[in-house]
Amino acid sequence: MLIPVILCVMIVLFTILYFTPGDPARIALGQEVTDEAITAFRSARGLDDPFVVQLGRYIYRAVFKADLGYSYVMKSPVSYELSSRIPMTAKLAFCAVLFSTLVGIPLGIICAIRQYSILDSVVTLVTLLGVSMPTFWTGLLLILAFSVHLGWFSSMGFGTLNEMVLPILTLSGSSIAIIARITRSSMLEVIKSDYIRTARAKGQRESVVIFRHALPNAMIPILTIISIQFGTLLGGSIITEAIFSISGVGRLMLEAISMRDYPIIQGGVLFISLAFCLINLAADILYAFVDPRIHVK
Repeated sequence: MLIPVILCVMIVLFTILYFTPGDPARIALGQEVTDEAITAFRSARGLDDPFVVQLGRYIYRAVFKADLGYSYVMKSPVSYELSSRIPMTAKLAFCAVLFSTLVGIPLGIICAIRQYSILDSVVTLVTLLGVSMPTFWTGLLLILAFSVHLGWFSSMGFGTLNEMVLPILTLSGSSIAIIARITRSSMLEVIKSDYIRTARAKGQRESVVIFRHALPNAMIPILTIISIQFGTLLGGSIITEAIFSISGVGRLMLEAISMRDYPIIQGGVLFISLAFCLINLAADILYAFVDPRIHVK
């Protein structure tokens, strides 16, 4: 289903931007240009062709030539602009999802083991706050607290370790909460199973029961939510990159939206959609390795 999903995304995205008000020729050449220059530009770029012809040409070039068009504002190929920004966005999203996983899964396990304890209540409250706080608000608060007042971390860039702390905390806040909640509910369901009671009755250590018997059987929902969060973080990095002045795909798309650079917007959304589908595909493949009950036929 990966191929038809990507094709549907390309068709819907191209259709929306095609019927969006605004003339790409005037965006590229300016408002003071003559009608003759606009006509020549539209003819050279194939903008006078019918909608179906332009759509087919866009899909053909994107699929078979990796050609996502030409940026009217930046005067360069979209593929070049994206390729120079994708590594930074991927690095930010990967670091955020890794941090979310390393923090969220242990929190969920602890809450499941000590259900209804004070620690469980505190973690539940904190995770609810993490889900409720929007990214832009969290980022601004972290900048005010740890960069402006305390001066501990830098508020711009994503190169050094000092610059990476605040963007990762900002982007991973809600993901930690979601992963912790899913881990807790999945572990609680598994812990109540008969084979867990049997393992405990045999005298197995609690650590062995939790990490060898319970956690592997609870990993399917956890892997699912981690893959979804990874894709979500790629899209959510748009706001984070703007707040911390990170030169990634998200910031490029914001600049393209403000300048109505439609090819850049198409390419950016297509990259996020493709990455989201590939991440979910990888998670589906990992299911068979995590849970031996799942077999590929």
